[in-house]
Amino acid sequence: MNLRFVEAFYWVASLKSVTRAAEKMFLTQSAMSSRISALEDELGVLLLDRRDKQFRLTVAGTRFFSYARRLLEMQREIKSEMGSGL
Repeated sequence: MNLRFVEAFYWVASLKSVTRAAEKMFLTQSAMSSRISALEDELGVLLLDRRDKQFRLTVAGTRFFSYARRLLEMQREIKSEMGSGL
């Protein structure tokens, strides 16, 4: 699982906007959407309900958001522990 794609989902869910998340990650909106779609394909579930202009997290998306937050926290801890403060 690509952590960059997990991070993309995390920011979309946190900011409740693909556009704002794309700006935060210095990506195009299209690239951000592609990352989310690839993550959904890999997981085999829809994470975002895209039926309206303003999306909502699906039940799976809500569950995965908790995992995404923990994965990214763990990534930061590992980098800190291993001496890479990036």
